[in-house]
Amino acid sequence: MNKFEGCDRIMKNLDEKDKQILEMLIEDSRRPYREIGEEIGMSESTVRKRVIKLQDENVIEKFTIKVCREDEHCIIAFITLIPRSQSELKELLREAQILPQCEEVYFLAGECGILVKVNVPEINELDAVIESFRGRSDVKGVERVCVVLKPIKTVSQNEKVPM
Repeated sequence: MNKFEGCDRIMKNLDEKDKQILEMLIEDSRRPYREIGEEIGMSESTVRKRVIKLQDENVIEKFTIKVCREDEHCIIAFITLIPRSQSELKELLREAQILPQCEEVYFLAGECGILVKVNVPEINELDAVIESFRGRSDVKGVERVCVVLKPIKTVSQNEKVPM
């Protein structure tokens, strides 16, 4: 059983508050429940109960960090997703942001869709991510999958790109 099997069903059963909590924990899994609650209009105890419920339902499997050192073989790929309709675009963008393998998500101009930067440790995990997108009812197609062979120049989150 692949680890993304049933993911669409689980994600569609979450309410907006659960999705907001997941987004904040993906951004910073050590963020205090009090801060999350203040931002989304809930008490700390309510956020805590919701996180426990998400863990019990295996929506959240674990809290961890992922470090990709130079000596490791991390697979970075860019995937272009084409939504079935503009009305389904917002939900697809939100759910792509929630997947931990999706490091960056971009809305593209024109009819180009969504560009997703995926970072996974193994090729079979990349295949699983691609298949999870292909299996979604709101995805018309996965147009391109471009795998990075060698990074030439990268900018860290703390650096500013010169204009």
